[in-house]
Amino acid sequence: MTRVQKNNAMERTSRSDWINQISDFIGEYAGANPGYSPLALAGLLTNKFLISPGEARKLAGIVDNELNMNRLFLAAMELNLTFNCNLACQYCFVRRKSHERMAGATAKQAIDLLLDRAVVPEVTITLIGGEPLLEMALIEQIVPYAAEAARRRNRYVNWAITTNGTLIDESALKFFARHRISILLSIDGGPESHDRYRLTKSGAGTWHKIVDLIPLMKKYQPQLGARMTVSTEALDAMREDFRQLVALGLHNLIIGPAHGPKQWSKKQIEQYGLNLVAILHDYCEWKKRGLPLFIEEFEQQDEYVGWGCRAGRTSLAVAPDGSVSPCSKLLGLEVEAGRWIIGNVNEGIDVRLLEPFRNSGNRQPQHCGHCCQRCGGGCYAVNFEQTGNHFLPSEENCLLWTVRQEVKKIGYELRAHDFF
Repeated sequence: MTRVQKNNAMERTSRSDWINQISDFIGEYAGANPGYSPLALAGLLTNKFLISPGEARKLAGIVDNELNMNRLFLAAMELNLTFNCNLACQYCFVRRKSHERMAGATAKQAIDLLLDRAVVPEVTITLIGGEPLLEMALIEQIVPYAAEAARRRNRYVNWAITTNGTLIDESALKFFARHRISILLSIDGGPESHDRYRLTKSGAGTWHKIVDLIPLMKKYQPQLGARMTVSTEALDAMREDFRQLVALGLHNLIIGPAHGPKQWSKKQIEQYGLNLVAILHDYCEWKKRGLPLFIEEFEQQDEYVGWGCRAGRTSLAVAPDGSVSPCSKLLGLEVEAGRWIIGNVNEGIDVRLLEPFRNSGNRQPQHCGHCCQRCGGGCYAVNFEQTGNHFLPSEENCLLWTVRQEVKKIGYELRAHDFF
């Protein structure tokens, strides 16, 4: 080998080492600073490796694009502790009922995934099912684990649980109070509406049992939250159902329609909207009298944040067997393609499979782009059940969105003029 060849070889080796050093630095920096700014990285590259500012910005941009394909930006996770339930609610979004139960090791892997890939100091874990209280022993095991795991990473876990309430006892309530686990109770209004669908497996109603437990629940959670799911059969009683829940002392409410493969008719959607306006009237009157009511639909006007929701972007859902999907409603679908599994917490996940959800705006139907109502595209699970496409909203989704937005506008105007 000539001297020139040796010098060229040494230069190539030196340049290769230099590139490897840059690569190692970028990897370490990105790992230690998951929410880093590409501009800040470019500045560090310029100072440390004497790269021109223009080249450094270009390199940081390329790296950021590549890393984003395999990076999670998590803030929340839904843990489906079981797909089993002690009730047989016909409208439940879990279409695939089973006796699957999440193992403690699987739950811990899921928690570690969230905490390791979180981009915020405070994360939220929602315990869901099925009926999560069937797995109270598991809850008592994983909540302290998550608290310690979060402490080691300088993070904090906020907890929530969605329950049908029938298995609540004082021991569970004390545990929830001690660990600040917020309860969302599923109750659909008065006994007729509630017991139409929320039945035991033997066909018995559950309203009276839940109502008897509400004072105990409020003892430990004065701001107890409740979700009132409205079926098409309950439309005529919708306003009265709301009033009954308020009379029971449930003042923090979510009101939403029951979705399924069969779409609501335009007439039913119109009636739902008129009922919401009537409920808003009651809400204003009671708020003026000092009743501490809170319904987010009436208090906040949505700001348009783009097509799609947080599912697959900042939140994931984990099935009892460890399978990971963008959200729990997808996990509950019967059709495997609808569930959109991206891997398993015990074996690894493929973040690239989340790309359609992370860039869902690219899948917005053309006609939606010209719509006067700037919606978020509807629920992915409902879309799939009703249109066969996660990213194609059904007419039901569109019309219900429009109704909700119009009622919110009314609420916003009333609030602006001090009507409540």
